[in-house]
Amino acid sequence: MKIGDVFSWDQYPYNVEGKHKKRWFVYLGEYKENPDPLDKDSPVMIIAPTTTAQLHYYNPGEPRAEHPHVRFYPKDGFGFVSECILDLAEADVVVRKTDFQNQEQLGFIEKKGQVTTSRLKEIHKKISNSKGYSWKLKYQIRENMNKIGITGLPKLPKPKRNRGQ
Repeated sequence: MKIGDVFSWDQYPYNVEGKHKKRWFVYLGEYKENPDPLDKDSPVMIIAPTTTAQLHYYNPGEPRAEHPHVRFYPKDGFGFVSECILDLAEADVVVRKTDFQNQEQLGFIEKKGQVTTSRLKEIHKKISNSKGYSWKLKYQIRENMNKIGITGLPKLPKPKRNRGQ
């Protein structure tokens, strides 16, 4: 899987509704919760925000209208088969790489297309401004994009430290 790949995950096991169904995602790379290279027990995680076809929630005046999001259409050519929204208000999908690879080997995960560099920059900008992503995760997404040649992304402000006041 490459940064920007669009993929579907049939029988997606982490649905908040509890039932397994097919979901669509944009792959943003991987990271280790503990970046210490000597920590062999810290799992490598996959970063992949999920899309929704519940478009009405994003209309003006609706509950998610102000969420940072990116809208995709089938005609965009990225592999989506219906209009959908990538909601970037929260880092909702971070999966262990081993679990992801197992699901991929079972045939539940299938690459469908890839978004463009300009769309990846748009996604990065929205994530950078989102309150639902940790600084560490925002930083890793930026680094993942830099590694594939997407440079010139705005630097993230340093995280504020709580000084116990």
